[in-house]
Amino acid sequence: MISLLASPYLYRHTVMRSNLSIAALALCAGACYAQPAKEKTTSPAKVSYYKDVRPLFQQHCQGCHQPAKAGGGYVMTSFADLLKAGDSEQKGVVPGKPADSLLVKLLGEVQGRARMPKGKEPLAKPQLELIANWVAQGAIDDTPASAKAPLVDAEHPPVYEQLPVITGVAFSPDGQLLAVAGYHEVLLHQGDGSGLVARLVGLSERIQSLSFSPDGKTLAVSGGDPGRFGEIQLWDVEKRTLRQSIPVSFDTV
Repeated sequence: MISLLASPYLYRHTVMRSNLSIAALALCAGACYAQPAKEKTTSPAKVSYYKDVRPLFQQHCQGCHQPAKAGGGYVMTSFADLLKAGDSEQKGVVPGKPADSLLVKLLGEVQGRARMPKGKEPLAKPQLELIANWVAQGAIDDTPASAKAPLVDAEHPPVYEQLPVITGVAFSPDGQLLAVAGYHEVLLHQGDGSGLVARLVGLSERIQSLSFSPDGKTLAVSGGDPGRFGEIQLWDVEKRTLRQSIPVSFDTV
């Protein structure tokens, strides 16, 4: 084996190669250092209408925006209705465009205060961001087919194929009316059983109890959708209209 010290030629070329390697590493390091670091951008997590957004609407909005009581001409109990316009003729939800969606605008800050929900505490910032992100992501309806119930409202009242389970009945103070709990509705019969007077179709699919006010002008109804939300309804007996709906959602873990 030939010693490098004994061979000036080999020593000289080895040193040159070493210097070239060191120079190359230095250039590479300088180039890497000179390139600006790329900022990491994270997109908002995918928002589910069925699991995330719908429960917020049930708890904060549907009491005043349902077929029996369409505040501002806007209904929020079905996905299809969310995309429509109310009395303002502005669409509530424009998929992919939260800035053009009236619902997002009215839930957010308007002139320093929240416009909706009317008469209630405004939604928290994380809740507003959740709704806005859902709209920005295309406002997709991911409701499972098994959870989609048939449309039931005053124009599409329930059709009974079997005798329903009656969970509550109540006579008006003057005995002229008998309120009977049904599916999504309260049926008002003549007190003597001679005929049906009106069908009060509301949000809750199951009615639990009924009670007339002492003057007979108001009918209080408690009910809800099992495992999803509860509701108190106050009906104007004479006008057959829903005066107030107070929904209460159940938090899911």
